[in-house]
Amino acid sequence: MCLIIMANDVKSLNYKDLETAYKRNSNGFGVMYMNKENKFVSDKFLPKNFNDVKNFFNVHKTQTNKMAIHFRFTTEGKTNKKNCHPFISYKADDRVIGMMHNGARLPIPLIHKNCSDTWHFNQHYLKTVFANNPNAILKEEYQDELAEHIDNDKMLFLDSKTSKFIIINESLGNYKGSNWFSNDYWDTPKISYRLDNDINYYGNGFHGHHVLDRSVNNMDFLSDDE
Repeated sequence: MCLIIMANDVKSLNYKDLETAYKRNSNGFGVMYMNKENKFVSDKFLPKNFNDVKNFFNVHKTQTNKMAIHFRFTTEGKTNKKNCHPFISYKADDRVIGMMHNGARLPIPLIHKNCSDTWHFNQHYLKTVFANNPNAILKEEYQDELAEHIDNDKMLFLDSKTSKFIIINESLGNYKGSNWFSNDYWDTPKISYRLDNDINYYGNGFHGHHVLDRSVNNMDFLSDDE
């Protein structure tokens, strides 16, 4: 399963923790935040090793001290950039709402086999809701309704209009210092079991490929899901 980190203090994040999170969830990495110019930034890619993740993260952390981070573990859909988080749930009138998800399976029909449940939920539910009323995500009533709908899953939104991060089912995650983690099993020892004299490990995931070739000056400020 994936991991979301709400880094309320980016500089306090431990590289060892990030590396452990990557080893458990190595199918995609993404970030979103408001930069120093108060512009919405969303970026994601398929790393081939932790050094890719570290370099990518180091570029972005110079632009903010508060950042949402996502490590993907593929459960539905292909392992590709399109299925990485964050997703853009709303973009109009100089306003952007981005979303990250952590959970086993969202309650939405999977129409396209190559696309994840999060992609479907964003495309066929959230975009429709926010197209009619983007302010819904700021309302406690809708947040409670969404929490009930997704059960024990977690979601994190960033609204560029208010610069607010909104966590759905925050109480089901945990804090390490000032930073929130959507689960704690990312940091638990790997479980191994023996079958036909072979050792199999759960949680290693598939490693994609990416060459980091961007700088903060040519950064794509919106994902390919806009």
